Amino acid sequence: MKDTTVPGLSIETRRGFIVLSLPAQISWQNYAGIREGVSRALSMATGGGRRRTCVVVDFGDAVLLDAAGLVLLARAETRAQLLGCPLRAVVPALSAHVRRALHLTGLAQLVPVFPDVAAATGTPVPAGTAGDVDTTHVLDAIRALHPGDAGLTPTPPARSELMITTTEAGDGDHTVVHLSGVLDEVTVPRLGETLTTLVEGNLRHLMVRMHERLGIRCDPLPILLGIRWRVAAEGGCLALPALPARLREIIDREGLGSVFTGCRSIEDRLLSGAEPV
Repeated sequence: MKDTTVPGLSIETRRGFIVLSLPAQISWQNYAGIREGVSRALSMATGGGRRRTCVVVDFGDAVLLDAAGLVLLARAETRAQLLGCPLRAVVPALSAHVRRALHLTGLAQLVPVFPDVAAATGTPVPAGTAGDVDTTHVLDAIRALHPGDAGLTPTPPARSELMITTTEAGDGDHTVVHLSGVLDEVTVPRLGETLTTLVEGNLRHLMVRMHERLGIRCDPLPILLGIRWRVAAEGGCLALPALPARLREIIDREGLGSVFTGCRSIEDRLLSGAEPV
């Protein structure tokens, strides 16, 4: 069922497990709503006098904008232990930043981590009673990772994350730049630096592919146009396929749709994607 308070938050039952899917971005701004979703999932798993079942927290492609997601999982584990309800987390292998945070804070030792929901719901829950758990050391580790969140309150500005990976198109000439996370005043210059480095490394044909859930918090066009003119002057191209709706609106409004086009001969192949190198 869909949660109407936090877009992208949902709860469903799979193979007898309660699966809570988290939204694409997790921060202090939506922490309270997600926390209510966790509480609801735990209540579903332990209520009605039935045998307690396991709750799976699915991070999916979620981006942690600050310490909120880590604090959420730590406190959920504390409550799950009190209720005698097993808790599991799903973090895809490609979400390396989330997996790293779970290991650095010790959360991965408290909450079993699986690569996908199928694995999390397909592995039997070990028999036995739940032991005592103390997440104090985990919360201390989270504070160390996120010094701006030392008070664990929404007061500090949320950190922004932009994940940039590159793949080869397979023709030895074109490069695909994959973006996920958030484009804002902090991360857009990073994108510009990355593209500039690629161009200075003799990569003249670029395609910037933006994840469908990429957050757009500022106008990245000045950076993108600057790179586009630079590569075009040397016979290259900068293409922007499958744009997020907000950025598409800006480009259409400015009449720049025909500017960001790639080489037609390889466009279909690039759109099919490739594994990051």
